[in-house]
Amino acid sequence: MSRGIWLRGLGSGSALGLLLALGGCGGGGASSAGSAPPRTNASLTILQYSESFTNDATTAAVTFDLTTKTGVSGSSGASALTIHYDAATQSYSLSVDGRSQSFAPADVDASKSDAGETTYHKSDGVNRDYLTLFKSPPGATYPLQYVAQGFWQRNVVTGSQQDTHYSAFTYGVASPAAAIPRSGTAAYAIDTFGFASKPGQEPISFYGNGSFSVDFAAGVFSAQAFTTETKLVSGSGLSGGGIDVMATGRLSSSDGTFSGTAAYQGQLGIAGGPLAGRFYGPAAQELGASFAGTGADGLAVAGSFTGSRDATLTPDNLTLTNLTRPQLFYIRFANTLYGQLNWQNADSFTYVPPTSDLYGGQFTSADKIASANANFTAYRKTFTGISGSEDTMLELFKPGAGNSELALTYLSFGHWATTLTDGTGAHPIDQYFVYGLETPGQLLSGRTGSAHYQGIVYGIGDGGAMRYAITGSSHFDVNFSAQSYSGGLSLNGAPKGGGSSVNFGSYDFSAGLASGQTQPAAITQGGQTLGQINPVFYGPDAQEIGAPFSLQTPSSGPAGVVAITGVAVAKR
Repeated sequence: MSRGIWLRGLGSGSALGLLLALGGCGGGGASSAGSAPPRTNASLTILQYSESFTNDATTAAVTFDLTTKTGVSGSSGASALTIHYDAATQSYSLSVDGRSQSFAPADVDASKSDAGETTYHKSDGVNRDYLTLFKSPPGATYPLQYVAQGFWQRNVVTGSQQDTHYSAFTYGVASPAAAIPRSGTAAYAIDTFGFASKPGQEPISFYGNGSFSVDFAAGVFSAQAFTTETKLVSGSGLSGGGIDVMATGRLSSSDGTFSGTAAYQGQLGIAGGPLAGRFYGPAAQELGASFAGTGADGLAVAGSFTGSRDATLTPDNLTLTNLTRPQLFYIRFANTLYGQLNWQNADSFTYVPPTSDLYGGQFTSADKIASANANFTAYRKTFTGISGSEDTMLELFKPGAGNSELALTYLSFGHWATTLTDGTGAHPIDQYFVYGLETPGQLLSGRTGSAHYQGIVYGIGDGGAMRYAITGSSHFDVNFSAQSYSGGLSLNGAPKGGGSSVNFGSYDFSAGLASGQTQPAAITQGGQTLGQINPVFYGPDAQEIGAPFSLQTPSSGPAGVVAITGVAVAKR
């Protein structure tokens, strides 16, 4: 893929030409007091008036060794860019991070321009500037009228070293706040283009297409584009599984902007960072966003994407409170067991238990029963397998604001209960599990700061002669900057056969994060290790945590040794 990117000779005194995509915030002109407001262009297809365009931009600053043709160092982040079009001269003036340049029709490089893009080249002998403006994104199968991608890079060569500042941006006719829907969902076809550099490695460009899903009522979005990578020196390409760009985040409640986190993963590694974008067009028909990513190993990524609303695409599910398409959930139990909950519609789903000795299958609204707890929806059904029949009960914690105990949006949990009969008699089985819309770990790899989560606990305690219904509270403190977390559980047990409640006390845990994902943590009390907890983030911005756990109380506890399994769920 060569559109928007080129490579020049790499001998001494020559420049590595890299043109790729990224974004940050800026743009917008203002009229002077008392004067008539300036006319603005209705679209980008025909530019009639001079205008400073609203935009979002990011910049990657990278140093290359021209002898080895590999990266030396790099960084990337959001930038405040201005782009002004002068209708009289048909020229563009840009500025960002202390750099500025103007590009006129005489600077157009006709050999690298076509109907889809215009490329400008300008040099004063020291600064080599390249600007590419996409009239349609690389590989796009749809026309764009209101938004475009731009890439401006400046190369400065000193001896065998090249310093490159590469700014990527999306710009155009932004949607007014009143044009942004406040309900419903939508999907946009998107195309992305970007650049990645890592010390000691050949730099690459990446491009691809995918989709952007938005839930306007919840104010959240997600995006994913599968990409092809091209090495900028050798020209070799690579595509396939695990080479993509993904993003999640939230819409602004006051205007047509959105922001969140993006992540690149490819042959150079994984890099996450900020994303900023907005909707374009009088009815929010199009969108554009720019993103940056950094890795602990020096990987620097800059990219952007544009998109057009596409009625043929079905939006992804973004919240449990507004499931609009079938969804397969991989459910998590304690002791690293997994099952499945395949949500088909509001009245039916299938449940697959984690082990073969438990029977599951189809549930419908006809299987609902009255729940002892109004915050749960309860089902009862008898399933038959190779060893006989099992009468089962399934309780699902209700997500949403109507739940009086904890209003969850992206995560929920369930309780599966049945009785197994073998040669030694009947044995009650109670299993608790979490499920929901998990946060991709790649999106948290570049996140900084900290967050506190507060929530509840449900589970079962087995003391041999006595079984307990476990409830309690949970909390989690996550330090994304330090890639670590800690927390605690406070547990109480109500005897299943009746009697006084037992206070099982408080427990602590702490562990690290790896590439944004939590690692299992030992559960301790008074310095003694008693079990394990496995937290998982849920939601587009890790708003919620679900954590299956198991522990065994010490013999000195209030009820002696009790094996407790359950789930802790919490929200930020």
